[in-house]
Amino acid sequence: MKNKKWMLILLSLVMVMALAACGNNEEEVQEPEAQPPVQEEPVQEAEEDEKEMIMDEFRAIVEEGEASVGNIKQFMHENLPALGELEGNYMLDNLENALKKEIDVVNKNIAEFDAEEELMELFGEDFSLSPDMIGEIEDVDLRATVQDAYDNHYRLISREGQVEAVIDYSSLKEYQEKVTDEWKEYIDIMAAESDQPPFSDGALTITFDELAERILRIENYLNRYISGPRQEELLELYENRLTAYYKGLPNTPIAAYDSGEILDNVYESYESTAANDGYVTSSMIGEYRIAIRDNDMIVDDGILALADQYIDESVRVLREFK
Repeated sequence: MKNKKWMLILLSLVMVMALAACGNNEEEVQEPEAQPPVQEEPVQEAEEDEKEMIMDEFRAIVEEGEASVGNIKQFMHENLPALGELEGNYMLDNLENALKKEIDVVNKNIAEFDAEEELMELFGEDFSLSPDMIGEIEDVDLRATVQDAYDNHYRLISREGQVEAVIDYSSLKEYQEKVTDEWKEYIDIMAAESDQPPFSDGALTITFDELAERILRIENYLNRYISGPRQEELLELYENRLTAYYKGLPNTPIAAYDSGEILDNVYESYESTAANDGYVTSSMIGEYRIAIRDNDMIVDDGILALADQYIDESVRVLREFK
């Protein structure tokens, strides 16, 4: 009996050792080593003589009237990586000019294929048409036309019950590594305008404080780049935004309709803007605020006439002292 018991214990030990040996003989599963991401070699900037050849080819496209948005965009994608910032400035300048020139044709083509106003239904309550929504357009020709617009730096927005193509300045940021700070900042200013236009249906779509920030940003740009290629365009934009800030819009007044008393949020915004040193805008709006205060906080015809004077003077100073 005792021998049998010892035999069972011995047999158990043998089995345990055998199992352990089997376990040790199993191959270890090796985790595959993570491969480092493939690093694309940056394109080397071309030599000066090669740059000149590329730019001669580009100038020929522009001067021969072949400078369509599509042609310029393709040329930039093929050649800009090997060029410098000054060449990038020139190309972006021409691209924007072509975008402005062709926008009426883009709008005409979209309107022609959207006779059933499918796009307005697709917009719903949205302000702009997301690129993801293009695939939902049922009309094949309309879908292709809209896709082509988005592929060429346009986007669609809904303004006053109409679908309208605008330049998508945010999409132009893809060229920012190859242009100077002057153009980078210009694109940033215009991108804010195209991403969120401040006016719609006779009303502000942003706050008075946000409008003031945009106005000061434009003035700052105009003062730092006094001989820039977009001075006149930005002065026009400045005057337009400044007029709305001083006088309000039909559906966003600066004063109560019944009493003419200036609204608190507007007056507080004027105070905040006037506190910024070194700006023509701030100095003039400070005087305007004082005039309103001295008029018992009432905005009447006399105050609005003063607004016109301050707006004209602000634009004159920025134009003459550039």
